[in-house]
Amino acid sequence: MTSFIMSEEPKVVRSAFSKHDEPGTTVAGVVLGQQVTDQIDPKTKKAKTTSNGRVLQQAEVTILTRWQVDPDDDGRRKLFVKGNLQKAFRKAILAAGDDDLRVGATVTVTFTGTGQAFNADYSPPKLYSVKYEPPNEATLAQVGAFLEELAE
Repeated sequence: MTSFIMSEEPKVVRSAFSKHDEPGTTVAGVVLGQQVTDQIDPKTKKAKTTSNGRVLQQAEVTILTRWQVDPDDDGRRKLFVKGNLQKAFRKAILAAGDDDLRVGATVTVTFTGTGQAFNADYSPPKLYSVKYEPPNEATLAQVGAFLEELAE
């Protein structure tokens, strides 16, 4: 197996959404995995904390999309799930009859607009809608094939 340093794989998974996206922008793909990370304040670049000092967390969900913006792009995109996006995910998962986000699930996330800013120092929060379809044999096979190819 080739080492990380010698591999030609992209070293960074691109974000699914950018700050320049317009309402109606949609990202769809199959869930490859998730991890919990600390939220980072965009102004200070430090971990966000509550008034009592607790660090706020988020889920980083990696999905496999059909996007390829250059030859090195393997289609993976990262969703930073917190706040309104977390609420939209929860609603969609429960509506689909599932009880958690699962590898192999198909998700379609649409940026629907912005809400009211909490204060003048920050941008208005983004609002999303999410469609969630639980994993099935085909999507689980797709994840397995992608991960196998990635390991080569």
